[in-house]
Amino acid sequence: MSEANRQLGLAINRDIWNDKKFEKIPDYYTEDFVSDYSPRIVREGREQIIDAVNSAHDTFEDFKETIHRVIADEHHVVLHFTITGRQVKDWGPVPATGKPVKYDEVVIMDVRDGKVCRQTGVLDTLLALQQLGRIPDPAGIVEKSLEESA
Repeated sequence: MSEANRQLGLAINRDIWNDKKFEKIPDYYTEDFVSDYSPRIVREGREQIIDAVNSAHDTFEDFKETIHRVIADEHHVVLHFTITGRQVKDWGPVPATGKPVKYDEVVIMDVRDGKVCRQTGVLDTLLALQQLGRIPDPAGIVEKSLEESA
């Protein structure tokens, strides 16, 4: 079961988030799916997935998620990946900057009957906001983080 859940996590990343194959959403998510990025965003229902993916791709030109690690057991999948793109539209309260971003996210997916029923995520928004020039970068992390992607 853990290998099936590992493959589920990889398929969601590839098919939904990178390739926007929305017809596969019912294959991967339960009808009562909850996406929890508390305290900022909690969304219910798999219909919201399309909006979330489209928003990411619209906001960040050349949006891509690159997986670094997948951990799975019989009830969970944990993904660690890097998001890259160039901010061309407002991102919440952050006006479009045209700057590139490269930041990490970790998601924990709860799996029920072979589909994801809940996803809890943590984003490295501090690094993203530093890269976009919205928060000072006294340690020089931004330059270093973006050099690694060159």
